[in-house]
Amino acid sequence: MKMTAGIRSCALALVAFAVCAAQGQSYQRPSPLEEFRARMIELRNGLRVARGQFTKKKVPNPKTRFEEVKDKLVVIVCGEKAGSGFIVRDGGRPYLFTNAHVVKTGAVMAYRLDGTRLALGPRDDAIGRDMVRFALDGAMPAFDLAGGVPNIGDPVVVLGNSDGRGVVTEIRGKVIGVGPREIEVDAAFVVGNSGSPVLDRNGRVIGIATYLRDCRNDDDWSKTNTRFNGIRRFALRLLGTRWSRK
Repeated sequence: MKMTAGIRSCALALVAFAVCAAQGQSYQRPSPLEEFRARMIELRNGLRVARGQFTKKKVPNPKTRFEEVKDKLVVIVCGEKAGSGFIVRDGGRPYLFTNAHVVKTGAVMAYRLDGTRLALGPRDDAIGRDMVRFALDGAMPAFDLAGGVPNIGDPVVVLGNSDGRGVVTEIRGKVIGVGPREIEVDAAFVVGNSGSPVLDRNGRVIGIATYLRDCRNDDDWSKTNTRFNGIRRFALRLLGTRWSRK
């Protein structure tokens, strides 16, 4: 049988009275204020216990500690143009990856961040895609390619020669669009970042920062107050690329 709050309170009071009588003491019922304070303490202690039962789930950030990736990054100079590149292990061999438009004209000079100029081997061009790779000799630090399909909302980081100034910068963001050949990110890369690696939370390459598209059109009412009425940024996915040797 369930005991109501009022009956339970009376029962506790009778027990307290009996204890006091047995000890020769007079019983005085707690005032409403004292009962309220006692109840608030009980509730507060209960909340502390409840809070301790839960832990906040942490979303891992991209692996961007510079000392772990700096030896895999490359600054590229080709004629009057400057861009970005990175070293990837593909099929057990290291390659320098960048965009084809970065090395379109002039002699290609590629420098690691310690000032070492890379000796570039044969060039492969991606079939139907704005991407090239140069074979490299010897063992050297290299990124791994990520497998599978990225998820919208996944954190990313872009590392490259932003604005073509000859220094590598870090730009954080997330994946906001996924396709079979490209991904869209909100990491605000700029000119000079062409050829930069787009890294996932585990420090693996999921794409190569390639182009920006100006989608601003105030005459299109369907884009009003949406992200589609602005500058959008796209990266090419690397997996599944077919190569042609030059």
